[in-house]
Amino acid sequence: MIPIEKLKSCDVLLYKGKGFKSHLIQWGTKSLYNHVAVVVDPAINLAIESNTGHQSGVRALDLRQLDEQEIDIFRVKAEFPFNQNDVISYLVGHLGSGFDFWGVTWLGVLKVLHLKNQSNQWQKDKDYFCSELCYEAFNMGRLDIVPQVGEADITSPGDIARSERVEKIILAQTE
Repeated sequence: MIPIEKLKSCDVLLYKGKGFKSHLIQWGTKSLYNHVAVVVDPAINLAIESNTGHQSGVRALDLRQLDEQEIDIFRVKAEFPFNQNDVISYLVGHLGSGFDFWGVTWLGVLKVLHLKNQSNQWQKDKDYFCSELCYEAFNMGRLDIVPQVGEADITSPGDIARSERVEKIILAQTE
C-alpha cells in the first residue's frame, strides 16, 4: 500500500501496468508508464484519473486501493510554482467527463511513428485520456508540466515522467 500520509495534493501518480494494453502503451511511448492520476487530497484518500473499463471516463480514485509496486510518485519541483487550487478545481470540475478513446488511439499512432509536431486530429473537446487530463489540469494552474511537448492532446504518461518540471519521489513506508 502507498504511504498515503506522505502524499501531497497535486502529486502525480504514474502507473507501471502489467497487462497487454499497458505494455502496448509503454512500448509505443518508450516509457515505463502507461497511466497517470493526480492526487487531489490525501487526507480523504482521493485522486482523479481518466480511465477505460468499468465506469470509464474521468472519475474519483481511492488511494487506499493502489498497489505501491505498480505506481511511481512524481511531484512538481519547488522552483516551478503553480496554483494548486486551480489544478484541483479543474480535476473536480471534469468528473464524469468521458474517456477519449479515439484521441488516445491517435496519440499512440503519433508516438509510434515519431510524429512529434502533429496535432491530434481525433481529439474530442469534452473527453479526456489520462495524460491529457493531467496536462490540462496543471495548465489551468498556470504550469506547463511538459514544456517539451506542444499540446495536451499529444502528451503521454512517459512525457510527464521525462519532464524537467517534475521529480520522482520515494516515500518510505511507515512502520
